[in-house]
Amino acid sequence: MSNQTLRMLPALALLGLSLALPGAASADVLIGCKNTTNGNVRVVDDAAQCRESEVAITLNAQGAQGPAGPAGADGAPGPAGPAGPAGPAGDGVKTIAGIVNADGSANGVTPAGFASQRLGPGSYQITFPAGTWSSFPVLAVTPFGVFGSIGTPVILSAVGFADGGAKFDIAMYNAGGSPFDNAFMFITAAAQAAP
Repeated sequence: MSNQTLRMLPALALLGLSLALPGAASADVLIGCKNTTNGNVRVVDDAAQCRESEVAITLNAQGAQGPAGPAGADGAPGPAGPAGPAGPAGDGVKTIAGIVNADGSANGVTPAGFASQRLGPGSYQITFPAGTWSSFPVLAVTPFGVFGSIGTPVILSAVGFADGGAKFDIAMYNAGGSPFDNAFMFITAAAQAAP
């Protein structure tokens, strides 16, 4: 190989490097010069600014996006929102149901809201406290027991009070028409103005 060819090799290498690298920096690519002796890098505007002891390098201005990190802890709850508007006023039906044992006591599964008692053979009374009803309630009674020994209910009296209370007297009769102690279920209902 001639001396002239040896002198052209660095020039050709530099030409190839300059073709592979962008000549000037841009918003996406940075140009740097890396010192071949100590490895120091400096950023320049153009690859032509690199010295004989340096090689031109390119760096992305923004690196590739990394993997998503773990989810952070939940933030504190926000403040409660404002109350919504009131719904439309209207009327409804209020019901109270219950079970009365043959001895006149309220059955253990019966919800509160009434009192019951046995007044005598086959005679019962159900009362509702003041403030229970806003109009006069109606009552339906269904006796229960073994077929053939179920009493026939008769509502003897129904009284509504101005304070919203009510009282019902109920009699039970067997098939022969005699007073007959018998457990029964009831449901009471009345039109009730919305609050």
